[in-house]
This record gives sequence, structure tokens and C-alpha cells, in this order.
Amino acid sequence: MTGDDVPGGPGASSKRRSSRDALIAAALREFTEQGYEAATVTNIAERAGVTTGALYAHFRGKLDLLLQALGIMPAPVLFQRLSELAASPSPQVAHRLGEDLAIAPEEAALLLLDAIVAARRDDEVATILREGLVTYEETLARATHAGAVLGLIDPALAPADLARVLMVLALGRLVVAVLGAPAPTTEGYARLAELLLQSSGAESDDTTSPALARVRSRARVLERARGELADAIVEAVDAGHSLRQVGEAAGLSHERVRHIVRAR
Repeated sequence: MTGDDVPGGPGASSKRRSSRDALIAAALREFTEQGYEAATVTNIAERAGVTTGALYAHFRGKLDLLLQALGIMPAPVLFQRLSELAASPSPQVAHRLGEDLAIAPEEAALLLLDAIVAARRDDEVATILREGLVTYEETLARATHAGAVLGLIDPALAPADLARVLMVLALGRLVVAVLGAPAPTTEGYARLAELLLQSSGAESDDTTSPALARVRSRARVLERARGELADAIVEAVDAGHSLRQVGEAAGLSHERVRHIVRAR
């Protein structure tokens, strides 16, 4: 008898992992094709080529399989990744966040929508999903706060609100993907991320205090806003509006508007 044949030996462990992976893959197919409520543990076991008894040796039931099929990242792993992102040079944060939002959802992620539908009629599913959302919200908020404390990022919203906005965006992305509707471009997401998660202007090795970093961030935002206002003023004048009309819209004197147009 080889070591792989010994009960509980290396071979048994490998076989157990293989069976578990097969069940998760089978559950993903079953839930995707049939929907969570119509799916059965019997069909999932058959797809995986195992008995229902073997299924229950790995999972508590259909709901447990759903959660595994969703592939939700454990909170500690999520926090580590988000913290590493928040501690990156600020321009990278918005860029990477925009890229992540623009990535087309995988099949497992789309399954979350089916779970949400099931949650309307199943209190246990609703409770688990709600607790999961709270965990992700708290994790994202903690990572955002950590980056702000370091003076690397300057969130436009409070960490909790920012986390909720990003979750809503992610869920909306799933809906768009399922419907096959056009999604925002990567550049659009990156610009939105830049607005939500403002650059502090500090690099990771900058010794500037968080308070001064926030002042610098606000100054950068104000500078950019002034430039965008000047562009809009020129466009309005080019469109045929009088200097006085443009000045009233901008809250500036028509002489100031004239000066801006000349400078441009």
C-alpha cells in the first residue's frame, strides 16, 4: 500500500480537494442554467459525478454551495489587497480602481444577481448576503480610511459612503452585463474614480502630514475646476452668448469673463 492509498494520507487530501472543486464547478453550472431556487443538490451531485452523501460531506447544503460558487473573497484577503492599493501613489489608486470597475464580470459574479432574487423570498439568503455586504463595506471603508490617514488619498466622500457608492456601482455593472447593455468606458470609470478618490498629491514616501495633504488635494481640485470653468466660458462665448450672460451664469463680472476669453 502506497502513501497515497493510506486513509487520510496525501492522496486522500488531494481527492477531497478535487471532489470539492468539482462540486463548486457543478453548482456554478446548475445555478447559472436553472437559477438558485430551481437548482437541486441531487442535480449538482450528478453533474459533479458524486453522490449526495459526498456533497453533504463537503457542504451544508445548497446555500453553502451558492456562497462557494459566488467566489466571494474572504474579508482579510480583501482588506490586504485594498490596503495595498490605498497605500500606492495616489494617481495609481484612481487608475486601478477605474480599471477594476470596467472589467466585465465573470460568470460567478453574475450569479450574485440570482442570489439577490432568491433573497427576496428566502430570509436566510437575504441575511447572509446582507451580512456579506456589510463586511465588504466595513473592509473597504477601513482601507480607504487607512489611505487617507497616510495622506496618500483624499476621498471626496466619507469612507462609509464611498464604500456604499462603489458597491452600488459594482452591482449596477452586473445588471448591465446581464442585460448586454453598453457599460461605461474604462476612461469613464477612471475619471469617476478620480473624482471620488481624489489624489492628495503625495507619494508613498512623502512625509507631509495628512492634514496638509488634504489642503494640497483641495487646492489641486480647485485649480482644475478653475481651468474647466474657463473652458466652459470660452465655449459659451463661442456659442454666441454675450459676456454679460456668461458672467451671470458664472457669477463673474463681464469684464472678468472678457479677461478669461482673451487669456484663452
